[in-house]
Amino acid sequence: MSISKGLKLVIPAALGIPAALCTAKAVAVKKTLPDVPSAVSWTSEEERQYAEKLSAMVKVPTISKKEDEPYETFLRFQETLSGLFPRAFSTLEVHDVNGNLLRRWKGTDSAKNGILLMGHQDVVPVDQVGWTKDPFSGAIEDGCVWGRGAMDCKSTVFCELQALEELLEEGFAPKQDIWFFSSRNEENSGGGAEAAVNYLQSQGVRLDLVMDEGGAIVGGMFPGLKAPVAAIGVVEKGFCNVKFTAKSDGGHSSTPPKNSPLVRLSKLMVEVDKKLPFQAKLVTPMPEILDNVAPYLSFPLRFLLANHKVFGGLIKTAFVHLSGQTRAFVQSTAAFTMAEGSTAPNVLPDAASVICNIRPSIQQNAQQTVAVLQKIAAKYDVETEVLFSRDASNTSAPDSAEFKTLETNLHACLPDCVVTPYLMTGGTDSRQFERICKNVLRFTPTRLTKAQLEAMHAANENVSVSAIAEGVKIYKYLLQHR
Repeated sequence: MSISKGLKLVIPAALGIPAALCTAKAVAVKKTLPDVPSAVSWTSEEERQYAEKLSAMVKVPTISKKEDEPYETFLRFQETLSGLFPRAFSTLEVHDVNGNLLRRWKGTDSAKNGILLMGHQDVVPVDQVGWTKDPFSGAIEDGCVWGRGAMDCKSTVFCELQALEELLEEGFAPKQDIWFFSSRNEENSGGGAEAAVNYLQSQGVRLDLVMDEGGAIVGGMFPGLKAPVAAIGVVEKGFCNVKFTAKSDGGHSSTPPKNSPLVRLSKLMVEVDKKLPFQAKLVTPMPEILDNVAPYLSFPLRFLLANHKVFGGLIKTAFVHLSGQTRAFVQSTAAFTMAEGSTAPNVLPDAASVICNIRPSIQQNAQQTVAVLQKIAAKYDVETEVLFSRDASNTSAPDSAEFKTLETNLHACLPDCVVTPYLMTGGTDSRQFERICKNVLRFTPTRLTKAQLEAMHAANENVSVSAIAEGVKIYKYLLQHR
């Protein structure tokens, strides 16, 4: 069932609510996007130059390393950056931490808090089948730059540094400090970002705004919505790895007992998959997403979503059951990803285990989420061991001055887009900066297709040349209009 059809089906069940009032609200909120030109533009020559620069960045295979592993490749990558962005690398003060880039462009008003742009240097390994181009060729074909890291997240690093480079060339003088940070171990949750925050905190640095990768400009994000969405991540879900183990006396497979370890683990997994046992709730930023999207939808969906305070129960139930993506927006999720049993086909294991990756929701923290699974596991005599756990990040307020300024500027740059706060189901380095900043926003202003999003961490990763050109100009506009 499609999301659109599923939501429409719940409307008749809701008509016991005063329909006239809900209809009036649905009519009142209706909007159309303005037919006005964008505040940013660029040339085909700039597109060509930008593509060549990003291609050079992709060619350096900065596969993520652990904190204590050698990082010569990253030093070579940083030399490449220095050649591509000479003004930025010669002007910004160097505060690097253990191979992680940390630079400051000093503002004219030392009393003001700074802002920080960030994006990571490292990329995930290339171990997927299906690549049609060399993953580190940086090929420029079909209007795109191809290769591992082209989208995640060297395009973000490129757009930020190119924006700084052009502003420096134009003689722009920021009022507040502009910091740039780029970790070398974001993909494996390394300590680069934490080390940078520790340093900044020791220097008494406070930030008004942090902008990292996260949301982007995407089409088809919401059922029935024709316009692209500029999705600004204001919170990211938690992350847990839990090991479930079932034990027995083992034995020969020719005389199997009932409820062997693998059978008990299977019952656990089937119950979790069938019952989806976690608490579902519409918490910020979900109500704000519905408020921002509803005005641009056709009537049946607009009627429902514009009145989410009335139909919240129906909406969250629909989200839980329509797809994995919508379910992740309203509750914790659990994915069983790894399994281990006997080492021989004719031997019963004395212990079997599965690893479950959990993404705790905002309303049900890691401990509470694990407790739900632990209770189910106990029914099947399965032990629970938490291997790693962290809660959801803080939520940056969508009604803050910083968010509203970003929203206003994006409307000027992206008049064809709906701008909205967004819930990040994955994790980023930016959560570390909550200690020194209240407004941590996860958004890269580049347009991505569904296929490009699906290629993240997969084969044939790419980003369009026009998208990075637009991203550069938007970053410039955002910095100039603070």
